[in-house]
Amino acid sequence: MANLNNSKPAAPPVIVITEQPDNLRDLVRFLPAAAGSIVFHIALLGLLFLVVNISPASAPPTETKNQENTVNADPVDDKKMDNDPFLTTDINPARDETDTDIQYNNDVEAKVSVPGLPDPTQAAGIVDGRKDMPPDNLPPPPGFGAIGQGKTALMADLGGSDAVGQLGGYGNRGLPLAGTFYGRAGATRDKALRDGGGTGPSEAAVTGGLQWLARHQQADGSWKLDDPRFKDRGSNNDIAGTAFGLLPLLGAGKTHKLKKDNPYDKPIEYALMFLIRKQNKQSGDFGGGTMYSHGLATIAMCEAYGLSQDPLLRRPAQLGVNFIVKAQHDKGGWRYSPGQAGDTSVVGWQVMALKSAQMAGLDVPDVSMRKAVNFLESEVGSKDDDGYGYSGVGSTPTMSAVGLLCRQYLQAWGDKNPRMIKGVRNFILTNPPNAKNMYYSYYATQVMHHFGGEEWKKWNEKMRDDLIASQEKGKGAMGGSWSSAGDPHGSAGGRLMQTSLSILTLEVYYRHLPLYYRDSGEKKTAQN
Repeated sequence: MANLNNSKPAAPPVIVITEQPDNLRDLVRFLPAAAGSIVFHIALLGLLFLVVNISPASAPPTETKNQENTVNADPVDDKKMDNDPFLTTDINPARDETDTDIQYNNDVEAKVSVPGLPDPTQAAGIVDGRKDMPPDNLPPPPGFGAIGQGKTALMADLGGSDAVGQLGGYGNRGLPLAGTFYGRAGATRDKALRDGGGTGPSEAAVTGGLQWLARHQQADGSWKLDDPRFKDRGSNNDIAGTAFGLLPLLGAGKTHKLKKDNPYDKPIEYALMFLIRKQNKQSGDFGGGTMYSHGLATIAMCEAYGLSQDPLLRRPAQLGVNFIVKAQHDKGGWRYSPGQAGDTSVVGWQVMALKSAQMAGLDVPDVSMRKAVNFLESEVGSKDDDGYGYSGVGSTPTMSAVGLLCRQYLQAWGDKNPRMIKGVRNFILTNPPNAKNMYYSYYATQVMHHFGGEEWKKWNEKMRDDLIASQEKGKGAMGGSWSSAGDPHGSAGGRLMQTSLSILTLEVYYRHLPLYYRDSGEKKTAQN
């Protein structure tokens, strides 16, 4: 047997242990997470690359699905528009202008709107403010003052233009931009009244008329054309009646905002709420049965919004405008019902509603204005005498006054335009103002106010003094109003419409500032 004690022991097995560095061990441990992170970031970079390189033209269009707030204007034949000398030659304007979605923070574009905030130096209410809060001053409009005072070098030529719709500040006579709501407050109103030919007695007549309106408002906020308290009642239309009650109050610069010198804030607020309650929230129609009443209510709502900038009024005002846009006939006119071929009388109220909307900064498709011009030119305008008929060619003084005022607002026809001169000479100067034909006198006075010159001075003196003399005197129930007896439209509008149009005519000096500021010098007149 072998001697185990004498044998050489076997060598132990050699075990080699290689120690890994700490960083390598960590790498192995986190390798799966690192791989996932790399893949994620490569994918993210690829996605960013695709987004950055998508051009605006290839981005999908955004569709508005809120049909309640959207209305599309009638389709426009591009080929016909390009060949029509009375329509502008924008490249396919219908593609950009048929959508009139309500844009609550929409910027006003100079080509379709004129700024319409009140005089920036006067208190006019607080945007988003409560009614019981004190009024505040609104900021000056773009282009106010000279370069270095809110007007950039690129805007240096804007603000002194005579044209309607130019973006800018004050005109060349120290008055604000023409055709806006700026003239209805404070020192600007006083200057416009004095320069335009108003007097202390004419303003006293306005005050008496406003007080009469306030006394005859109904408990629900409306005014009635057929108010049983009137011997000379009109037809049954509370929408039109409420608009006729509101417009003179707004024309005097009054709003529903609480101010110490405003006794009409509650009457205006109640009347606006009446119209809002009556408005169809889908179509925007204020009711009343005809486009007459809807147009009048829309003017009132747009002016109330433009003067107060109360955001709660923007939606009903814009919906009213949308209804007018949708109701326009293919040939550019409006009549009693939506879509009917137009007549000049209804067209006048709709054009004034759209212009009031533009002055308030609301959305108005430019194509609707161009179509209205086409109606005046092609459907009712006479190239022989530059007058206008009712629903076709066949000029009358009243329809010519309506048509000429529309031309002034739609196309900036001024006192040097040969066709304006001819129309004024043929149909207004030959038919002097008449306090017993207020529908004609209301429109003709505005035409002459914008026309200006010696013709305006003569017209104004007679119109102003006749209205002062014919106003009901005393403190009785009818004191401060005007009788409609003997007026050709008295049976339709009655005492309420007669009083409203009379007050508005006496407010012409500041209700809408003259469209054309004039330097001293010789000008062509309608008498020549």
